[in-house]
Amino acid sequence: MRPRGNIEAFDTPKEKYGLTDSIDLGLRIVPVEDIVGSVNRWRDFDARFRIKNKSTMYRYQRIKQAVEQGQIMPPVILYKVRDKYYVVDGNHRVAVAKEVGQTYIDAEVVEFFPPGNSEPNLIWRESSLFERKTGLSGIEFTELGSYEKLLMQIEEFRKEESQVIGHELSLEEASASWEQEIYKPVVGLIRKQRLLDEFPNRTEADLFLYASYHKVAKARLTKQKVSYREALADFREELPHKTFREQIAETITSLFAPDTQDQCHQGLIFDEDGLIRVTDGCHGCGRCQDRSKGRGTIIHDEDEFFDL
Repeated sequence: MRPRGNIEAFDTPKEKYGLTDSIDLGLRIVPVEDIVGSVNRWRDFDARFRIKNKSTMYRYQRIKQAVEQGQIMPPVILYKVRDKYYVVDGNHRVAVAKEVGQTYIDAEVVEFFPPGNSEPNLIWRESSLFERKTGLSGIEFTELGSYEKLLMQIEEFRKEESQVIGHELSLEEASASWEQEIYKPVVGLIRKQRLLDEFPNRTEADLFLYASYHKVAKARLTKQKVSYREALADFREELPHKTFREQIAETITSLFAPDTQDQCHQGLIFDEDGLIRVTDGCHGCGRCQDRSKGRGTIIHDEDEFFDL
C-alpha cells in the first residue's frame, strides 16, 4: 500500500507484481513526471516529491542553485516498473527537477519484471522488449504475439522509407516516424469515433493492429504489390461512401465473429500464428479463388508481396 503523504516505495510494486528479474537498460532520458517513488528514501518526500526531511535541506538548496545556474548534474539511478520509475540514487536531484519544471532527466535505468508464469506477465515482457527495440512506449496490447506483429509492420515501413530517402534508417528512427505519421493519426480517429465503446475489452493498439493487418494483406491481394502507406491510406480519412467508424468496426467485428459458413465478406483476412489465411469461399478480389480453385491460401506476411 502506498504510504499516505509520501512518494511511493519501490517495495509496493515489487510485492504487488512479484518482481523477480531485471535488465540493465543503461543511460536513458526519462520523463520527470514518470518518477513516482524511491527505493529507500520514500519517507523523506511528500506525495509531490517535496522534501520533508529538513536535515537535508541544505543539500537540496545547493542542488537547486546549481541547476538554476545551468550546471550539468550527473545521471540519477532509477528502477523501472512498467512505465513508472523509482529512485535508487538522486532523490534530491529528482525533487529539484520536479520543482523547477524540468521535463526530462538523464538516468541509469534498471528495469524489473515479474516471472513469465502467466499471460499478462508474458505480455508485459513482450511490451518491454518492443520498447527497447523501437523506443516507443504507451502502446498496449491484450494478446500475446501482438508486439511482434506490430514490429513486423514497423520493419516494413522502415524498409520502404529507407528506399525513398536513399539511406538506411535505424529501427528507432523509423519507429518514431511510423508513430507520428501512421499510428497516431489512426488512433486519433479511433478516439474521435469512440470505437473502444464497442470493444470494451480491447485497446486502441488492438484495434489498430487488427485493422491494419487486414488492410495491408487485402490491399496486396487486390493490387499484387502495394506499399504499406498506400495500404493504410484510406484509414487516414473518411471515405465518401463509408465513415472511418464503419470501415474499422466492420473489419474488426468480422475478425472476431466471421459468419457460420466460414466465408469472408469483402476478402476478410484471418491471422493464424503469424500467417495470413484467405478463407474458403472468399468474396473479395477473386484472385485467390482463381489461382487456388476456392481453397484457402496460406501466405507469409513478411513477404515483399503476396504471390498467389
